[in-house]
Amino acid sequence: MAKYLVAVKPGQVEVVMTALGKLGLPTQKPVFNHITVNIPEAMLDRVKSIPGVADVKPDSLSAIRAGYGSSLDPLRISDIAMPEPEPSVSFRTYQPVPIETKFSQWLHRTLSNPFTGPASAFRYMTATDDGKIRTPTSVSRQMIGADQAEAMGITGKGVKIAVLDTGTSYDALFQGAFLGGKSSMPGQPVPWDEVGHGQWCNTCIAGKPMIVKWGPCKGMQLKGVAPDATVAAFKVLGGGLGLGTASSILGGLKNAQEWGADIISMSLGGEEPDDYASDPQCQAITELTQSGVIVVVAAGNSGPGPGTINCPGNSPDALTVGAVDSFSQIAYFSSRGPTKGGFIKPDVVAPGVDILSTSCGYIAAMHARIDGPPSLSAISGTSMATPHVAALVALAQQYARASRGKSLTTSDIKRAMSYGQQNNDYGWGMITWPILKQYIDERGG
Repeated sequence: MAKYLVAVKPGQVEVVMTALGKLGLPTQKPVFNHITVNIPEAMLDRVKSIPGVADVKPDSLSAIRAGYGSSLDPLRISDIAMPEPEPSVSFRTYQPVPIETKFSQWLHRTLSNPFTGPASAFRYMTATDDGKIRTPTSVSRQMIGADQAEAMGITGKGVKIAVLDTGTSYDALFQGAFLGGKSSMPGQPVPWDEVGHGQWCNTCIAGKPMIVKWGPCKGMQLKGVAPDATVAAFKVLGGGLGLGTASSILGGLKNAQEWGADIISMSLGGEEPDDYASDPQCQAITELTQSGVIVVVAAGNSGPGPGTINCPGNSPDALTVGAVDSFSQIAYFSSRGPTKGGFIKPDVVAPGVDILSTSCGYIAAMHARIDGPPSLSAISGTSMATPHVAALVALAQQYARASRGKSLTTSDIKRAMSYGQQNNDYGWGMITWPILKQYIDERGG
C-alpha cells in the first residue's frame, strides 16, 4: 500500500469521497481538489475509474534539495548521503557547495561511527568551506536595493509572507524571528525546525538588525531584507532530514492561503514531472496566483546543465529564482531551464552564495565552529536566493499599495523584469528595488 493524491474534477469531491469510503479507503480532507489516500496497488484501477476522478498520482517527495524522486525511502539516510572522498584543502579552487549537499554529507559522516563520525564531519566541513567568503545579509540586501527602499521608509510593513519550509525555532530569537505558523507534516504537529533551513530563510526575510559579537564572523552585521514584514512559518518539510511530500506541501499552501498570505516563499523542490499541468503543486500555484498571491520558488541546485529546474519551480505561474554570487555571477549549481513544458526558467536571480544569516538545529550545529555562535550559518543554494526575492517583492508590495492604492501580481513582477532578453541561466537577471520601483512609478503597479 502506498500514498497517492487523487485529483478530483470540479464539483465532484463529495461523490469521490463517498466512493472511496465504499471501497474502505480512509481519506483526508481535500486540499486544492486533491485527496490524499493510501491505496493498495490492486485497487489503483478501481480508484481511477471512479466517476469524478481526474487523475491519481503517487505522493512524490520534495526536500530542501533538488532531484529527489518519488522512489526514495526517507528512512535510508545513505540514499541521500552517499559518502564522498574527503575534499583536499591543498591546491583547491574554492567552489561553493549547496547547503543540502553539505547537510547530507555532514549527517552521513556524523552518524557513520559513534567514535570517529563527528571528527570526520568536522574535517569535511572545514575542507569544504576552506576559502569561503561570507556575505552577511546586511550586504546581500544591498545587492538587491533593500537599503534604498528602507531609506524611503519601505520595510515590508503590512505585507504577509508565508515561508513553506522546515519551520521556526527559538534558537534565533535574538534576531527577532521566532514566528507563528502551522505544520502539515504527519507526526510533527508543531512547526518546530530541527534542521535549520527554514529558520535561515525566516531571518533572511525579516531578521532584525544584529552585530555579531564573537567568533569567526565577529563585527559582521545581519539584517533581513524586509524586517517589518509579517512572517509565519509553515512546516512542510521535516523528519530530521528536510524531507516532505506533495501532500504536506499542498497542506502548507492551503494553510498559507487561509492565513491570508500575500507572498509565499518556497525554498524546496523535487523531480520535475513530464507534464506540469497535471502536477498537484503546479495546479495549486496556478490557483493561488489567480487569486492574487505571489508564489516565489527556488529553481533548484541541479545545475549547471540545461533542463534541471525543480518542481514546483517549473510552474509557469511561479516566480522562479536562481542564485548568483557576490559578484552577480550565476552560481554553477543554480538550476537552468528550459522546463519540460518548454518555458524559459528561472525568471530572476538573487544572492545565494555563502550568505550569512541565523539558523538553528542541525545546520547551526554544522557551522558552529566554521561560522561561529550564536547559530550563524553562511550557506549557499537557490534556497538562499528565494527568500531575498520574496522579501523584496514584499517591499514592492508595500510601496505599490501606499503610492498607487493597488497590489502587485506575479504578472506585474515579471513585466517589471522583462525589459531585456530572458535566458535559461539568469532569467531576466537580478531583481532589484530600483527596477520594481520604476515599474510601479511608471505603470502604476
